[in-house]
Amino acid sequence: MHGGPTVLGRSAEPGVPAFARGPVLTIAAITGVVLLALSARYGYVSDELYFLAAGKYYLDWGYMDQQPLVPLLARGLDAVFPGWLPVFRFPAALVTSLGVVVTALIAREFGGDRRAQILAAAAYPLSPWLLLSGHWLAAATMEPLQWTTIIWLLARWVRLHAAGIRRDRLLLFVGLVAAVALQTKFQIVVLCVALIAGVLIAGPRAVLARPLLWTGAAIALVTAVPTLLWQAAHGWPARDMGTVVDAETSRLLFLPNVALYAGIAVGTVLCGYGFWRLFREPRFRFLGWAVAGVTLFFIAAGGRANYLAGLYGLLFAAAAAGLQRRRESTGPRWQWLSWPAYMLSAVLPVALLPIYPLPVLAKHPEFPSFTRLYETGWPELARTVADAYRSLPAELRERTAIVGESYYTTGALDIHGRELGLPRAYSPHRGYWFFGAPPDRATAMLYVGNEQPLAPYFGPGRKLATVHSDLGLLNLAQGDTVTLYQDPKLPWSALWPRIRTM
Repeated sequence: MHGGPTVLGRSAEPGVPAFARGPVLTIAAITGVVLLALSARYGYVSDELYFLAAGKYYLDWGYMDQQPLVPLLARGLDAVFPGWLPVFRFPAALVTSLGVVVTALIAREFGGDRRAQILAAAAYPLSPWLLLSGHWLAAATMEPLQWTTIIWLLARWVRLHAAGIRRDRLLLFVGLVAAVALQTKFQIVVLCVALIAGVLIAGPRAVLARPLLWTGAAIALVTAVPTLLWQAAHGWPARDMGTVVDAETSRLLFLPNVALYAGIAVGTVLCGYGFWRLFREPRFRFLGWAVAGVTLFFIAAGGRANYLAGLYGLLFAAAAAGLQRRRESTGPRWQWLSWPAYMLSAVLPVALLPIYPLPVLAKHPEFPSFTRLYETGWPELARTVADAYRSLPAELRERTAIVGESYYTTGALDIHGRELGLPRAYSPHRGYWFFGAPPDRATAMLYVGNEQPLAPYFGPGRKLATVHSDLGLLNLAQGDTVTLYQDPKLPWSALWPRIRTM
């Protein structure tokens, strides 16, 4: 089972089982097809609107809360297939499906046979976070595949090195994937540092002496230079975003949320067992230390639970290979339990899949006193603001700037509003603040939001409209007011540095 160069149904490498190609690719294909089939059931979500606006109108080398890859991808997809949601969300479905395959490949590197690879692959789309985030195009959707691929390449190098086979080009590929990941989110740096620390603690230290590893690292660093220069020129806003995330999250709930995102039954058990199994395998113990390091870092730094989603594939694979060892040593009498457990774990993500995110109850951190339904009604928001804007006299419209309270409100106005003939929108909130202030000739403001932090800088406001969804559902903008302000006390160039909100 573990030897001999053969083809198709058997192993083509010594010391590693055959890849369970048929079942694993079937699971991946079903995952992708289901995500694509449901991708047009609802419009753009708030983060998609923000990424699309950033890519279409404010493309830059860096942003406060992410890097250029996803905005650039959103811009390209929208330019070729404007407004076609299945195409816009195809990359999200693709990376989720590929995550299934790479997870099975990690299990194979751990010595997992056909059954172990299938168990690992099937656990991946049963993670509520991994499956449901496959609905939309966002940086957080791209990250898990990038992390899982880096881990697979390292695990493969270690396994081949132990067998006396030198494949250092795998380490170059690690650097290339890290370069792409650096253009997505900076969290990849935490994983890379934790992996190096794990190697220093548990080996194999030989990997650190390979020139191609550092060649790949140099490539990643060079590709990140424009983004780093942008961050330095703007006062390192990524650090400010870390402070925001810390304020919005609970350290006490971090690990429970990690378990919930992994899967209530199978995912949680496999993560715990997989973590333990990594320390039982001397060759791959460094990966256990890396998991511990990443987890402790994000607990200390106040990260979000989904930041660990890139480790799920590794832990699922380690657990599946560990269960194979138990099956080989104790016999098959309990192996039938796995599939009922998987069926139980499928209940939550499969039940939510056709309707998420429409009916999901969320206590949004910026509106802590309200429990709201979200991610619906963005076109209604744009129509309400467009009607209010058109109601203004022509002379007043010419000198009126549209300002949104939040980045998601403003993203909706920039995407849906421009389709209705509105001018660009502005916001002092988070990353949108860096997109620039209204011109000083704008002596009136149409403000969209309930909080009124800009009111002291203008004359008395006049409420023109209230946002309501025709669907009768709540969203983040539901109930927001559209208020006209005039008689500014400061020009926008002097006001903008004072009103940045987080």
